[in-house]
Amino acid sequence: MENPLTYPKSSEPFDSALFRAPTTEYRGCPLWSWNNKLNGDDLLEQIDDFQTMGMGGFHIHSRVGLDTEYLGHEFMELVKTCVGKAKKKELLACLYDEDRWPSGCAGGLVVAGRPEYKLQHLLLTPLPYGNLGEKPAPSASGRAVRSEEGFLLARYRVVLNEDGTLATGSKIMSPNDSSDENTWYAYVEPNPPSEWFNSQTYVDTFSKPAIACFIEITHEKYKSKVGNDFGKVIPCIFTDEPQFAHKTQLRDARQRQDVFMPWSLDLPETFKNRYGYDLLEKLLETVWDQPAELGPSTARYHFHDHICERFVEAFMDQISTWCQANNIFLIGHIMKEPFLWSQTDAVGEAMRCYRNLNVPGVDILCDRFEYNTVKQAASVARQNGGRGVMSELYGVTNWTFDFEGHKGSGDWQAALGITFRVPHLTWVSMAGEAKRDYPASIGYQSPWFKEYSYIEDYFARTNVVLTRGRPITRVGVIHPIESYWLCRGPVVENFEEQDFREQAFADLTNWLLQGLIDFDFVSESLLPGQLSEVSESGEENRKSLAVGACRYEVIIVPNLKTIRSSTLRVLKSFAASGGRVIIAGESPIFIDASMPKDPSELDIPGARSIPFTRTNVLQALDQQRDLRIIGSNGKHSRHFLYQMRQDEDHRFVFICNTERKTGRFTVSSTTVSLKGKWKITMLNAFTGDEEAIPAQISPCGQWTNFPQTFAGCSSLLLRLSPGSPDSTLPAPLVLTEQYRRSNEVELKSVEMSEPNVLLLDYAEYKLETDESWSNTDEVLRIDNIVRTRLGMPLKLEAYKQPWSISQNERTAVTLLELRFHIISEMDIEDAHLAMEDPELATITLNGHELSAASSNEWWVDKAIRKLPIKGGIKKGINTLLIKIPFGLLTNVERVYILGDFGVRLSGRHAALIPAPGTIKFGDWTRQGLPFYAGNITYHCKLEVPSPSQPIALCVPRFCAPLLAISVDGVRKGVIISEPYILELGVLEPGEHNIQIVAYGNRFNAFGHLHLPEGASPWCGPLLWRTEDDWWTPEYSIVQMGVLQTPVMMVRGKPKAAFWKEGPTY
Repeated sequence: MENPLTYPKSSEPFDSALFRAPTTEYRGCPLWSWNNKLNGDDLLEQIDDFQTMGMGGFHIHSRVGLDTEYLGHEFMELVKTCVGKAKKKELLACLYDEDRWPSGCAGGLVVAGRPEYKLQHLLLTPLPYGNLGEKPAPSASGRAVRSEEGFLLARYRVVLNEDGTLATGSKIMSPNDSSDENTWYAYVEPNPPSEWFNSQTYVDTFSKPAIACFIEITHEKYKSKVGNDFGKVIPCIFTDEPQFAHKTQLRDARQRQDVFMPWSLDLPETFKNRYGYDLLEKLLETVWDQPAELGPSTARYHFHDHICERFVEAFMDQISTWCQANNIFLIGHIMKEPFLWSQTDAVGEAMRCYRNLNVPGVDILCDRFEYNTVKQAASVARQNGGRGVMSELYGVTNWTFDFEGHKGSGDWQAALGITFRVPHLTWVSMAGEAKRDYPASIGYQSPWFKEYSYIEDYFARTNVVLTRGRPITRVGVIHPIESYWLCRGPVVENFEEQDFREQAFADLTNWLLQGLIDFDFVSESLLPGQLSEVSESGEENRKSLAVGACRYEVIIVPNLKTIRSSTLRVLKSFAASGGRVIIAGESPIFIDASMPKDPSELDIPGARSIPFTRTNVLQALDQQRDLRIIGSNGKHSRHFLYQMRQDEDHRFVFICNTERKTGRFTVSSTTVSLKGKWKITMLNAFTGDEEAIPAQISPCGQWTNFPQTFAGCSSLLLRLSPGSPDSTLPAPLVLTEQYRRSNEVELKSVEMSEPNVLLLDYAEYKLETDESWSNTDEVLRIDNIVRTRLGMPLKLEAYKQPWSISQNERTAVTLLELRFHIISEMDIEDAHLAMEDPELATITLNGHELSAASSNEWWVDKAIRKLPIKGGIKKGINTLLIKIPFGLLTNVERVYILGDFGVRLSGRHAALIPAPGTIKFGDWTRQGLPFYAGNITYHCKLEVPSPSQPIALCVPRFCAPLLAISVDGVRKGVIISEPYILELGVLEPGEHNIQIVAYGNRFNAFGHLHLPEGASPWCGPLLWRTEDDWWTPEYSIVQMGVLQTPVMMVRGKPKAAFWKEGPTY
């Protein structure tokens, strides 16, 4: 049986039935956060939820809050149980190789008792040991931290010229030399222990024995328990953000500060074996620049190259070899992929890390457009002949990330080659800190989770198409990372060049992709192992360079300062055989980071040099173009991305509009032109339908043209068949052109899916030793204060996993009392208190005790229990007292009042008021529902005039993850993005009932409500515990609901055919 992630069905003839109903391998498998004391029944129930959401499976991922021993007997039995359930439901049960992240230390188990496996770094400092000062913050990654737990490796005399470059007197010092103000000390040391690694450190990722130990502890454990399912129901194991100790730079050449470099005890030895000289003799050149007349430091270049190779060999290659031997794919992503500076610091070179990954992957956070990140991984996947690329996507986007965002972020990644979607993330539980672990949860805690199949079905159908055949990519770009290494010296002295190279790296990618010229990066380190003989291209009968499974008609050399001699030989041979080499911008001046004896050695006869501008680059590649999209104004749009694939005689094309969330309609009327003569079938990835569309051949006879209107966040999936198009076919409906606005709907009533919510997060507190109550403060700030008073670690980003904490450490050390005040303008008989761990607390409201035993109901998450409020809530001020035994693992959390009431919010003060008589169109948070976190159904009346005619509904403005529309009780569809119109079909004249369900999210109840609006695009745990300018005592509530009255639209007369005034290609 082939591994599902090889997509074997994509090698068979195109199957419309598979397109309509894609199987599991084409669907997303989210990171499934195992983050509490695990319960088998809960896990099995959530596997059913995954199938309901349209997912293809899950990745079992130990995460913040896990209280079942990681890799212990109970944990592994639950893994086996979940794999069995996945097999029965024909889902994929994917593994994850670490407790939290980054991968390599098995939650500290690798390093525990094996100090030789600790991550090492070299500390180069003007301050000898004994000057540690304030204890540094612990590291939750490979970021180096001064520990003063190492040994002195060498001392250096650092003498600088006036311009900050190394002067002649700079050298390694002998043992007999005296130290002075010019002395710098080189120490080899590990990081101090970190709570994040359960009181251990990260692992030495240069050490093959250390990583072999990681494999033995982790991979072999999974093999022993579920290895029989490897390559089948368990297709892969995910490795997450492996890295080495991060490199740092001096701010300026004369700054006296600690500098960190990745290191291993045998690094000097392996470096000398590789390059033939002593790294320690040249170490200063990795930090400071040489005088300009000496050129760049070859030692600096060799250092960056060598540590990257050490990392890849020890970690990536060794684990990949084990996975291949055991019939399971290695997938995942590395640390800091996006930029030249970031990958240099954490891994050396991203593309080299992917060389033996079965499915290279990336991590796209914050809804960012990281084109280079995806392009690097997709290029290696294509060159390796793989069909798939993985993306961990949607991370740290917050509860407010809507379905338009899910589609839009997924679309551009699909256009660049992503096929295996790993959504971030689904929580098992929201208990304690878990609820702040980079929300939202794509699971049952989100009120829209049963609607998520709309997104997953769409991308599954897209993947059925985009895993077929091979990508049509005619252009290769030499990756510029190695030229960046040369200028990685002190920031001030090198900023201009660093910034230039970083910007050029981004610019070229944007010019090509937004100019609709697809390309792949070519890694100089990988190229020698990817080469095939130069041969004729079968499609276009042009000379091409075979790089692995890919063939390129053009190779771009973009502003390289240095080029490998191996690359230069390839390009000279390619150009001599008729291939096109374009030198864009500056030509290389060094070979292997050294000045050639004869400058003519750098000449590539036949190469073309062009200025590094968008216009010059795109003009030089015009003959490699397969697609044009031209707006009605005659201009080429820069908002589209595409992927084109050759599948025997057919082609498949995916186009997406990246423009969205602009606050205005972004509908673009365009003409799409495809090189060649094609019959075109439109594949609807939302419905699975297929429709032949009209097109015509351009006057020059070389292009097939058709009209297409793109709304914001829209996309287009096409199947091209050889032959002349039919221009007489009916044109697809364009909603914005063929429907006109009519009358507004009439709102009759609303219905809430959950009770209303009063959030209680301000309280007074006292410990059992305190005589008086504190001033009022926010509950998470109280938690910080209490932990500081008791000498306990704060619950920030880095703290120990509960599974690693002994029973003795869990014992409560004091009693914490919290006093909340609830202001109500009326008596409320039927209300509930919602809180975590009520069985551990003593709870009274107005003197009446509330018993946790009185109810097994829950709200939002099973960890948040609902307790009936005995005696109800009284008009006036009500006092809620909660007494909690406080220990290391105690969760101090917000509590909630649930019931049929309204809430008036004024600044930081909230009061219960009578329930609103009805909710109108507009922001529901301003209508008595500021903390409401469920859905609202708007029941509306629609009067359809005579005669019977096609009707559509437009909802021009709303704040909701999605809207679901029904007519007379019959579901019609959803609205998630522009043009915010849904066809309702032909309706008979008269009155009809319209139901609009505005789905909610959990932000206004569980979000970082005391962070000033717009303070951070990043949503992580620390945003709930901010201070100073990043804190506001008032509530930062977000708008929710249908904000503008929906409008009925009726079908009008379509516009004239496009080609009467179309393009002239």
